[in-house]
Amino acid sequence: MRIMWRLAAALGAALALWLVANGLAVADESPRHHPVASGDTLWSIADKYDTSVDELVKLNDIKYPDLLLPGQIIKLPERDKPSQPGTIEYEVQPGDYLSKIATKFDITTRALAEANQISDMQLIVPRQKLKVPGAALPPIEPTVQAATHPPDDPDTEKMIDQLAGEQGLDPGMVKALAWLESGWRQHAVSPAGAIGFMQLMPTTAQWLEQSVIGTDLHEDASSYDNIKMGTRYLRLLFDATGGDKDKALASYYQGYAATMSGVMYEETKRYVELIKETEGRYWPQ
Repeated sequence: MRIMWRLAAALGAALALWLVANGLAVADESPRHHPVASGDTLWSIADKYDTSVDELVKLNDIKYPDLLLPGQIIKLPERDKPSQPGTIEYEVQPGDYLSKIATKFDITTRALAEANQISDMQLIVPRQKLKVPGAALPPIEPTVQAATHPPDDPDTEKMIDQLAGEQGLDPGMVKALAWLESGWRQHAVSPAGAIGFMQLMPTTAQWLEQSVIGTDLHEDASSYDNIKMGTRYLRLLFDATGGDKDKALASYYQGYAATMSGVMYEETKRYVELIKETEGRYWPQ
């Protein structure tokens, strides 16, 4: 009961903050505005209008990207975001799927599919060569690791065992999630700005510090603090989804609101399966 009360309080506080910062606007007939519909996420809106989540967050001053309400008005860029010059070739790796590759290079899934004449978003295979338009440089950090070999870091395993245990989570699941997200690298930063072992968005980390944990942590510099925050967030998601593992992991990836509205994107399904496959391979119960 105490856990559920804390969850309700935390989510209520987050929603209150979000409503203050992102009050619902009156619908605008302008084609450069998008009224949020049930099931919409920033990712789906960005993909629809050939822009990026980061640009929508900045343009709309969105504090909590996972929280969208039906009827909210999302302002769109006045014109398409200029493409970076150049095209590079990328070799598909095990565990890759189209939207994750697009995210690595900060382009839209649609642009990547059109550049390679791909009609079925799921039909890519390892070692396939893809043209990546508007990507002059390779990505700084991949956001999802191919689950091809186990990590070898006993100290990190012990740390995850401890912090996952404190939240009543399966340590193997947390290890698998962190391995797929960052390769257990605290310095990993995604194109969208997610940081560290657990790839936390800065806005999520700020909310956890202020409304859930109640103290400042150093999730950008400390792997311990990053994992502590990530496991706390996972615990909240497990409680909010009634202990449903698939829904909790999906919420970690695509957002709680989208998941609980019944939306489950194909890349989200693959993400959940990859975590379970990695857990079963390296940390079976």
